[in-house]
Amino acid sequence: MELLVKLSETLMAYGHLAYLAIFLILIACGFGLPLPEDVVLVTGGILVAAGVCKFEWVVAVTLAGVLIGDGIIFHLGRHYGPRITSKWPFKLFLNEQRMEKTRLVFKKYGEKVVLAARFMPGLRMPIFLSSGSFGVPPWKFWVFDGVAALVSVPAWVWVGYFFAGHLEDLERVMKQTQMVIFSVITLLILSVVWFFYRRKKAETISNS
Repeated sequence: MELLVKLSETLMAYGHLAYLAIFLILIACGFGLPLPEDVVLVTGGILVAAGVCKFEWVVAVTLAGVLIGDGIIFHLGRHYGPRITSKWPFKLFLNEQRMEKTRLVFKKYGEKVVLAARFMPGLRMPIFLSSGSFGVPPWKFWVFDGVAALVSVPAWVWVGYFFAGHLEDLERVMKQTQMVIFSVITLLILSVVWFFYRRKKAETISNS
């Protein structure tokens, strides 16, 4: 919570340049900056409540920062493959223990782990790198990551805006919100998978 307050106070001093600051911080988060992404998004909502920024612009800027950062990491992994871990600056924080943990997560959940990566701050960047290096198709990466971002980003900004005047409740609300967002995203993905499954099954029956 102290981090959230300090970040909010710092960015308020930037005025309209806060949009650029938020965007760059989110890009840096994608590259492994040890700052929780949801803290940055909630800070954006607090800036909206303070009249420094506008809600729609904060959502647009944060979505761009999140997706561009994720996309860069994914395509670096896709281009360099497993050897990305030996390149600077990734070798500074991608130790073998973290990569092994990422491999085990992929082995257990497969490509769907991209969906959950949004809620794994310590593993998000390794998971996106691994998605590229393990051959996850770009369209699948963008569907899973895009759906997660389209749900989670506006939700976090709204939480920051709505609870800006009740920071003492914000930590509890953020924990509850994380569970709600994850549940909504999971239901959306399951609904899409079920839709295409039924459609494919209907086409198979009609062609037989």
